[in-house]
Amino acid sequence: MPARARSFLRRETSDVNELAGFIAEICTDGLVCSTGNPFIFRAPILDLGLTIVNIHGGPLPGYRGLPVVAATFAILRGEREYGVTLHRVDAGIDTGPVVDRRTFPLPDSVTLEELLVQVTNSCHQLFTDNLADLGCEPLAPAGADGEGEYFGKARLAELAGFRDHPAFERATDLGVLADFHPDYAAAFEAARSGAPVG
Repeated sequence: MPARARSFLRRETSDVNELAGFIAEICTDGLVCSTGNPFIFRAPILDLGLTIVNIHGGPLPGYRGLPVVAATFAILRGEREYGVTLHRVDAGIDTGPVVDRRTFPLPDSVTLEELLVQVTNSCHQLFTDNLADLGCEPLAPAGADGEGEYFGKARLAELAGFRDHPAFERATDLGVLADFHPDYAAAFEAARSGAPVG
């Protein structure tokens, strides 16, 4: 917790859904902002009737799930463009209606580290650009659970099959972010050595 945030009202939890009563009590404007949130909102929070918006580190609906995993596969697939999305939260995973999005080009030389920094900066900009009206009506309808792809940690098991891919080194290069993502760094190292990932 950064020193500047220590005076904020906060609750630590291993399951955000256990905080439904607390959220209902403190959320006087009916709006919940989810940024950098590793949890999936479920009942009873979804049953509170709040507008919940999430900043997702990937373009929806194509790249649902964990931003690091999604970005890895975007590089391996040679995507020419990537992006971030502000969306409403529903009962699915990254399937709620899109409120706003930003896209940016992906150069052939991009590393995972560079892409994740761009994603972080773009998420921040998208959030601040929409801060005055986060509860506005969505631009696009909700995606369905079957729309796009879901990139969870289980997808990392596929990486060993990409060891000979020309973009493999770039797609698994966390650079200075390796210390912040030790689980991913270990998975990428296992994939490089041909060991099972997972």
